[in-house]
Amino acid sequence: MKRFLFLLVSSVALAVGFAIAQDTAPPADTPIPAPAEPAPQVDPGAPLPPVETPSGETLVEPPAPPPEVITPTPPSSVAPVATGVVLGGLDKVAARTAKLEVALNQPVFYNTLIVTARACKTRPPEEPPESAAFLEIQDRKPDGTIQKIFSGWMFASSPALNALEHAVYDVWVVGCKTAPTQPAAPAPPNT
Repeated sequence: MKRFLFLLVSSVALAVGFAIAQDTAPPADTPIPAPAEPAPQVDPGAPLPPVETPSGETLVEPPAPPPEVITPTPPSSVAPVATGVVLGGLDKVAARTAKLEVALNQPVFYNTLIVTARACKTRPPEEPPESAAFLEIQDRKPDGTIQKIFSGWMFASSPALNALEHAVYDVWVVGCKTAPTQPAAPAPPNT
């Protein structure tokens, strides 16, 4: 009974508070302001009217210069050219990891797997790092047959997005192996 009475009193108090909060009419003695007149539209290219100074001279003020617009410059460098892919490998049975450096279009053997990298893309240095590689992975069976078990893009930042599904091995992309860039020519010595 006490619980019912408590719920009834609290719900009535809540309803009264809600009704008071919903009352949005202004008090009767508060005047409502009239809407403001819109500012006249001025053509920025029109000449300004002359202005008279206290000494009697007539001056014409030049128009203010337009604000300077700053546009961001596009990235100056392009994405590095990949010559290969750096992969990580895990043998789940032996609990061993390996680092594989795979040249593009050259097969590399990792235990029973044959890994061939077809492409590798990476972002320019000024952008957030991301590398993606198109891999073809085949498995050599004990009877000598070869079965294609993976063909697709793998991403370094999201290895589980498109992962190799194999009972014994895991392979993931670490990054792209890029060609060394030409160093800038040294500045001439001051004479």
